[in-house]
Amino acid sequence: MPGIRRTAVVGAAFLLLSSAWATAESPQQHLLPAGSAVVFVTDAPLDAGRREGDTVSVHLRNNLLLDGLVLAPAGTRAQLLVGGITMPDGKRRPLVLLDRFTISAGLMPVRSVEPIVPPIPAGAEIDARTLAEVDHIGDRLSIRIPFPFALTGDRPASAYTPTPARTASARVMMKPGPRTSPSAAPTGAPIPASPDPSTTKIPGK
Repeated sequence: MPGIRRTAVVGAAFLLLSSAWATAESPQQHLLPAGSAVVFVTDAPLDAGRREGDTVSVHLRNNLLLDGLVLAPAGTRAQLLVGGITMPDGKRRPLVLLDRFTISAGLMPVRSVEPIVPPIPAGAEIDARTLAEVDHIGDRLSIRIPFPFALTGDRPASAYTPTPARTASARVMMKPGPRTSPSAAPTGAPIPASPDPSTTKIPGK
C-alpha cells in the first residue's frame, strides 16, 4: 500500500507541474470588449444643408488602450458621413454616421451613443461605442465582430426524435404530359400493275 500511495502522489505532482508549465508557455489572451467608450471631436462644422455623401473630419480625443498598448493614439482621424435612410412611408430621412476609424489592428466600426443631428459646430464632442472586440494574444492583435445574438450552451432535448425525410422518386416528380397516338405511316401513290405480255398487241400484226 505505501508504494501505491507514493505512486499516486508522484503522479499528481507531475500533473500539477505539467499544467503550470503549459499555462506559462501559452500566450495570455486579453480582450477589449465591444461597447468600449470612445470620444471624437469634430474638426469642422457640420451644416444642416449637407448632402448625402458629404464628410466632415473628426479625431479621437483620448488614447484607446489595451493592456497598456496604444491601439489608437489621441488625434486618430475618422469622419462623419452624411447618409440617409428610407422610412416605411417612402420618405428619405438624413442620417449621419461615424466612419473610417482605423486602429493598429485594422478598421474599427463605431457608433455614436446619441443620433448625430446637424448643425454641429467645430470642436463638438461626440460620444461613441466600439462595435467590435479586440483580441490581444501574445504579440498579435485582431478585431472580431461578435454575433448580433447571444449563443447558449444548452443541449437539445434527448427525447426529441426528428421525422425522417423521404425523397420522392423520379417517376413521381415527373409531370405526365399529353399522350399522342401513333399516326399511320404515309403511303405513296399506287404503283400501276405491269401489263400482261400475252395481251399486248404489236402494231402491224
